[in-house]
Amino acid sequence: MRLNKNFKKIITVLSRWGFSKQGLLNNSKGEWYLFSQILLILLHFIVPYPKIEYTEFAINIFIKIIGLAISIQGLIIVINAFLDLGENLTPLPYPMNESILIKNKSYKNVRHPLYKGLLFISLGICIFLLSLIHLCLLISLAYILKIKALKEEERLKIKFPEYKEYIKEVPAIIEKIKYLDWRS
Repeated sequence: MRLNKNFKKIITVLSRWGFSKQGLLNNSKGEWYLFSQILLILLHFIVPYPKIEYTEFAINIFIKIIGLAISIQGLIIVINAFLDLGENLTPLPYPMNESILIKNKSYKNVRHPLYKGLLFISLGICIFLLSLIHLCLLISLAYILKIKALKEEERLKIKFPEYKEYIKEVPAIIEKIKYLDWRS
């Protein structure tokens, strides 16, 4: 009984976010981008390859501290952006019908702080592990998050006409990195 009740709650939340059977088949609301993002994040738990080892202990510790600090900063960014979105949060690049446009707090200085935080976490892991495969995961994650953000922005411009002005003023994901800041 309890399992069935919890399953119904999960289905209700997924429906509220915009998930549907049809969307899973044809990517109508960006479901495939979300699943790609989740897969890339999970792949960060694989063993580093090729692992580069430094012989000098001090350099190795210093690099690990830098990687850890960047990942922690990314986690803080993700948590703040998550809390700032509140009820507007959806994992799909498609705003919910009842959502409002958030342009303050985490969203004042960057349009997609959740994505920025995820990239910082990925970069920190890449540095911490000194792994070529994790560098490839970082690049792949940046690619998927950019596509997802662009899809999301197409819909946000339709739902919120003021979003067009917001795009001109605020960096997309990471300022001064042209690939991740496509202000128009």
